[in-house]
Amino acid sequence: MMLITKGWFLLRKYILTIPRFDLFLQGALLIVVFLESNVYLLLRRNAGTGYLSSINEDWVKLGVGFAEFFLGAMVAWYGRGMRHFTLSAWLGATAVSGLIVLAFPYPESGRPSVELCGGGVISAYSEQHLKNQSAEDSLLVPRTVFLIITAILCALTKISVWAHGITYLDDHEPESGPYFYGILISIRLSLGLSGQNWLRSGSVREDWWEAHVSLSMLTLMFCILFTLFPRKMEGYKEFEPIEYNCVLTPIGRMLRNKPLMLQTVALSLLNTALFGYVSFDTSMIQSKFHVETLRQDPRTARTIMDIFRSLVIIFFVSIFRMRFSGRRSDGVKSNTASKVGGITCVLVTTFFAVLTGLSCSTGDIAGFNGEYLQPGCSVGCECKSETYGFSPVCILNTSTTYFSPCHAGCREYEDLNGFLLFDNCACGPQRAVRGSCTLPSCWLVYNIYLVFFTLVLAATAASFLMQGMAILRAVPRRDKPIAIGVSFALVGVLSHVLGHFLYMVIGYLTCTYERDGICLFHDFSIWSVGAVSAALAIMSGIVSIIASRYRPTPELLVTSHEHS
Repeated sequence: MMLITKGWFLLRKYILTIPRFDLFLQGALLIVVFLESNVYLLLRRNAGTGYLSSINEDWVKLGVGFAEFFLGAMVAWYGRGMRHFTLSAWLGATAVSGLIVLAFPYPESGRPSVELCGGGVISAYSEQHLKNQSAEDSLLVPRTVFLIITAILCALTKISVWAHGITYLDDHEPESGPYFYGILISIRLSLGLSGQNWLRSGSVREDWWEAHVSLSMLTLMFCILFTLFPRKMEGYKEFEPIEYNCVLTPIGRMLRNKPLMLQTVALSLLNTALFGYVSFDTSMIQSKFHVETLRQDPRTARTIMDIFRSLVIIFFVSIFRMRFSGRRSDGVKSNTASKVGGITCVLVTTFFAVLTGLSCSTGDIAGFNGEYLQPGCSVGCECKSETYGFSPVCILNTSTTYFSPCHAGCREYEDLNGFLLFDNCACGPQRAVRGSCTLPSCWLVYNIYLVFFTLVLAATAASFLMQGMAILRAVPRRDKPIAIGVSFALVGVLSHVLGHFLYMVIGYLTCTYERDGICLFHDFSIWSVGAVSAALAIMSGIVSIIASRYRPTPELLVTSHEHS
């Protein structure tokens, strides 16, 4: 017994420390984001759309946003006295829901492969060609239900990560608050955004369950790890928590806090600008540069750029983390954080404006004239574009770009170490090559676009950091969890519902090739997405600077009734 007691003492003193809690929190957020990404990919597979998103996915995201709005404050409020256990509970619920999905396996699966005219498979686009998914899927409904439940739980768990995890760290080491917050933001916008790219191919294979069970079990592992931490550690400064009989009382206090509400609106605008643009990133590249995005053309692969992107974001945010950590007992003041966050939004707006203006002379794609009509030369090919999307080819003798090898009427191909040549094309007497005809002339501008896209993410991450710290510093210590909960609830409805719906409307209005409810290609007016994001970013900056003019006075936020 003495040995166990001694071991537990050493574990608490040297292992279960604030740096370890911070490390586990980073891992938990990353895994939950990956699990959420995988859930949406599996919902695409449920809908039979392959790699392409459908309107059903948008409706699910709107529903998740409403769930955040109605439940976000309660998630943060209940369990605030035992934050590590509350975070553990949400992680556990998410893991269990994810594991239940495994009880409803998919029928025979098939990776969506770009096809030749007549249905022939092109091996270079897919490592193996599996049978198409069976029309009989008796488990479709229960699987869909639990996937949606898992998506909702992932969203609520992310709120718990911020409301319980980050406030746990911030209460123990407030001078390091920007440091802790910045690491989580870096992870969310660097590795987190790459999750869907990494998981996409596995989501449509027969072994889809391997990634899903791994992510669910890792979530469960973090659930167990957080239960080992104490409620408070050595050096923790106590404060008198105020207990309420009803959660509406503290919610009302937060809604009357002007700097908090203004900063929440600013955060919602910036969140809408960034993630709205990210959701159209691939469509933007396809329309403005005619670059294939869902599969890796060796000439336009983004793997190296994704690694570079993560490093730039981490480095850029580190500047702000280091600058505003350890200099004061609370790290940074609320109005200072608001001001810096607002100024950084100006930089974000500039980068969005550059992205909006970047384009090259791509020429026309055969069949596009306002709306897309498949060229008459390949009408009899029975192309299934809705499963694989934009996969351009160039007919060499006419320098004409076609939507895909099937749409060009090509029946044969030759693979020269990833460089594809197509033969026997009904739409051209000579050979065709993979990629659009303007790819060489657009290559430089396309890579400049990727650089500025990285800069947008880095600058937005820095602004997220400062605006988030402004929210944490706008309230007394005891109100941090509920402040995060109320803010994220409002972000849910303003950004994830209203904001997402705004971008859905833009996507609908700019779609020029739609099939079975899936938009396969947008016209050049998709540039308006960048313009809207730039406008939202500058609005966020203005509101954030206005919020900096209000100095929070925590001692005045406590009512006489609460003092009694």
